[in-house]
Amino acid sequence: MSRLTEIIENHQNLDQLFAILKHYGVSAEFVSATLLNEFRELQASQDEAKESEAAEDADLAPLIEDLTQFDARF
Repeated sequence: MSRLTEIIENHQNLDQLFAILKHYGVSAEFVSATLLNEFRELQASQDEAKESEAAEDADLAPLIEDLTQFDARF
């Protein structure tokens, strides 16, 4: 599967997931806070892995910063 196909499929899956969340009235505040917590934990575990051995580099800092600013609006 090509990278472009994976990107498009992921966007479609996210659209479907958000449709379900909207249907059941899940708030954006809850979703953003939950994502922020999970990404912070992931970043912390990646930081620990980098200290002990070479880890795959996926810089989550920009995403975490954007989610923090978005979450602050609530």
